[in-house]
Amino acid sequence: MKVMIDPKHLQKGMYVAELDRPWLESPFLFQGFRITNVDELEQLEKICEYVFVDPEKSAIPVPANLSAIPMRSKVNRVKTSTYIKPAVAFQTTFEQEYPRAREMYNLTKDNVTNIFGDVRLGRSLDVAEVKYTVTSLVDSIMRHPDALLLLGTLQDKNNQAVSHAVNVCTLSITFGRFLGFSKKELTELGMGALLHDIGETKIPKEILENFANCSTEDIKTFQDHTTYGAAILHNTKGLPETTIAIARDHHERANGSGYPQSLNVDQLDIFTMIVAIADVYDNVTTGMYGKPPVSCTETLKNIYVWREDLFDALLVEKFIQCLGIYPVGTVVELSTGEVGIVITNNPETRLFPKVLLVRDKEKRPIDPPKIINLDIFRTEDNKHKYEITRVVQADNYGIDLRNYILREMPLQTA
Repeated sequence: MKVMIDPKHLQKGMYVAELDRPWLESPFLFQGFRITNVDELEQLEKICEYVFVDPEKSAIPVPANLSAIPMRSKVNRVKTSTYIKPAVAFQTTFEQEYPRAREMYNLTKDNVTNIFGDVRLGRSLDVAEVKYTVTSLVDSIMRHPDALLLLGTLQDKNNQAVSHAVNVCTLSITFGRFLGFSKKELTELGMGALLHDIGETKIPKEILENFANCSTEDIKTFQDHTTYGAAILHNTKGLPETTIAIARDHHERANGSGYPQSLNVDQLDIFTMIVAIADVYDNVTTGMYGKPPVSCTETLKNIYVWREDLFDALLVEKFIQCLGIYPVGTVVELSTGEVGIVITNNPETRLFPKVLLVRDKEKRPIDPPKIINLDIFRTEDNKHKYEITRVVQADNYGIDLRNYILREMPLQTA
């Protein structure tokens, strides 16, 4: 694995594999070279704030303690339970928030595309744009989180990296809201979540686009995105320190099986652990890196099984409570035989969400689709006219989630 080094610690014989800027912006002719003279050392120190050295290709030993990015040491972490407070009530209804959230979601994806594009080209990270984008998401989620959560279930095959960044940010802020975080804390958490994979802008596209068939060496190269990301954020003024930790540590795991440092649960802060859960949830449910998507309910079951080994167990339990038994975007079949999409949950009655009905009992399209609030059909003896019987796959009934959510979403409730 490559080591990130401050240029002042470079020595002749070290192999420079990557710069902190595009090679074309440097005076060096080759993309990767072994340092052979003092002039090269002086040029690197003059133009770079950090470089990546490959120990295997170096002619001399490369000490790991030369890293340009401060690595986390063991800390006495405060118990997770001390961070948890009651969440504030929703400020609006789903129906009121959805139109605003839809417009904001599209704008946010445009903003993040530009932010990532600038970094990919070696330009400075626009911190003001990042903070503005995250603040807008926080405001919407504080009003009612389900609108943005629903939009986050849409898959954009053409720009998975941007969609993933926005989705992990939305999930992390929503979870932080559920845990009772302040608006300031949510903004800080959201900035780290939005930028958690910024280091992937330095990974070759052929690896990202063909990850399922990557070699062991390619996987090691991919894992470098955590240190790349930490380097980018470390050298950007105006970002909270937690953003560096999140970018560097979001692939660390509770049992020490993660990377880049094999840290354990006692060495990870709560913001990083929140983003780690949200990252895995979105990766699995949307089918990142060429893998088939898994339903929300199955993903939550898996995360629950992994809770002791990979994550903070209490946070996993709270995350499942936050999203509910039937997370927003889940396709369900009702006791009537009708099929619908869960669009919002009542925190007090998560077994009875609002559902957008899209198929009748004969599984024929309902035109126009209609929203039904399952909660209003409950009676004192707990008998229901409508209740969810099972989760189903959208493809089994030819349901195009993108079409229904973006084009046919009615706001009248039956």
